[in-house]
Amino acid sequence: MSLMEKLNVAASLSLNFFTSIAIIQINKYIYINYKFPNMGLTCIHFIITFFGLILCSLVGIFKIEKIPVFKMIPMSVSFCGFVALTNYSLEFNSIGTYQCLKSLTTPGVMIISYYFYNHQYSNNVILSVVPVLIGVVFNSIYDLKFSLIGFVFGLSAAAITSLYQVWIGEKQKELKINALQLLTYQAPLSALTLMLIIPFFEPLDGPTGIFKPDRSSYEWFVIIMSGVIAFGVNITIYWIIGITSALTYNMSGNLKFITTIVVGSILFKDPMKMQQIVSIVMVTIGLVVYSYFRLKETSNENKKVSLESQKSIENESLIQESNKQSNS
Repeated sequence: MSLMEKLNVAASLSLNFFTSIAIIQINKYIYINYKFPNMGLTCIHFIITFFGLILCSLVGIFKIEKIPVFKMIPMSVSFCGFVALTNYSLEFNSIGTYQCLKSLTTPGVMIISYYFYNHQYSNNVILSVVPVLIGVVFNSIYDLKFSLIGFVFGLSAAAITSLYQVWIGEKQKELKINALQLLTYQAPLSALTLMLIIPFFEPLDGPTGIFKPDRSSYEWFVIIMSGVIAFGVNITIYWIIGITSALTYNMSGNLKFITTIVVGSILFKDPMKMQQIVSIVMVTIGLVVYSYFRLKETSNENKKVSLESQKSIENESLIQESNKQSNS
């Protein structure tokens, strides 16, 4: 790997690390200090992401493919659900509990993949999620800022996110497109969906409305910046996996998990008992072990497929050679 490639990897990992942590902190800041409606903020993020993706396509980062819009509607609705519910979880939970509940996506994806797509997991992978589950339960019990509605939002977000992650993987295979091409359709359709339902669930004006009369230009600046940062998270995920591997991204994700909790507890003065800290460490260990075994197995599966493919090609060549000799 050349020096320029190493710098590119380092820059992408660093940008993703800081934007992933920043988006959670800035969203929490907006909810606490500006009382900005959740779905309204999510809608703004979708709009900014869409225009960011259009800009990326214009400069040649990826090419927009033609996809039947009708096929994207269910995906866009589920996209709305998982992002909005995740933001509601952040709004009503402490950063630590938010992160722990978010980690339930891992066992959620495993359950859906097993029952609906017949995906098999080894005992090592299954056992690795046990400390995650135990850690989430104990973290919730000892969270001094525990909120029942926040807990429900967190569980709902994990369930919808798990379904979405499995669904998006299958949809990419079906349509033969990458994540950014898919997101180019999802973002505007999801924004439109939220625009239609926001008036029924969130105030448009008044002291907590989207278009509050006395909302300052600085508030709007922070809100717009949160959308830009959200777009930064999406684009850097694509870059990291593209120039390194899923293993690198997963390992950086485990580091972000604990860093986000530490930064959030300091910024928002979330008190934490020793039992809660131990619970968070358990969740972190579980995620690290899961990443290790899952990616190791995926690597072995890919090698096996590659060897079988190579063997098939060699056998086909031998058959063709044998046929030539027979004909001669």
